[in-house]
Amino acid sequence: MLGVVACDKSSSEGDNATAEPTAQTAAPPARPPTATPEAPRAPEIIVDRSTVSVGTEHVATGEPTLAEKVEALVTGQPAVEGHTVELVAMRNAKPSQVVTVVGALRGAKAGGAKVKTAARDDTTQALPLSFASSVPDCTAVMWIAKDGVIDVWPAGGGTAKKVARGLAGPDVTLGTDAVRAVWAGCGAPAIVIGAEDTMTWGLVFDLATTVLAAPGSRASGAILVTNATPGHKLTLP
Repeated sequence: MLGVVACDKSSSEGDNATAEPTAQTAAPPARPPTATPEAPRAPEIIVDRSTVSVGTEHVATGEPTLAEKVEALVTGQPAVEGHTVELVAMRNAKPSQVVTVVGALRGAKAGGAKVKTAARDDTTQALPLSFASSVPDCTAVMWIAKDGVIDVWPAGGGTAKKVARGLAGPDVTLGTDAVRAVWAGCGAPAIVIGAEDTMTWGLVFDLATTVLAAPGSRASGAILVTNATPGHKLTLP
């Protein structure tokens, strides 16, 4: 009897031993890192002489309601309201066409804009624009007339300096020199510039970017206008 009990006890202990875990539970597989969601972006806006493209939508520049249609397309779009919106303007676009699109962005409550255009050296540069509704009287105003003459005068009014047309169009170098004479001692944060539609946006862009980059410039952006009377006090819309 003793021998049977001993065998049963030994067998019981062996069964218990095999019931115990012999290895640690495997750790769950590591989760892949969560991808950072892409920040919302404003629609791509391109302005050329015949068409304004907003994302996949296209509006002919000859439309009498161009401003309203572009504003409707950009209003409520991601990264527009309260943001600085970038747009691309071809050199052959009319100055008024670019101003119209910029005005539509302003109507859509954008905080500002940057216009990207091919410069004279074929590099793409950006012109920062201000949506300010008023400027100091000492602010330099530049207007390129239909004959290519550049008029420069202070926003508060005064004698306009006329810069004759160069061989290849408006003389950007002499125009910049005339601006320096106007802004001497002025800390205005922007310049004001516009042109007749007989000129191209590329000429306006060249003059504005050259002036902003000139030594002594304290301005960091430009305000675009569609009309201005040389020598008269400037009134912004």
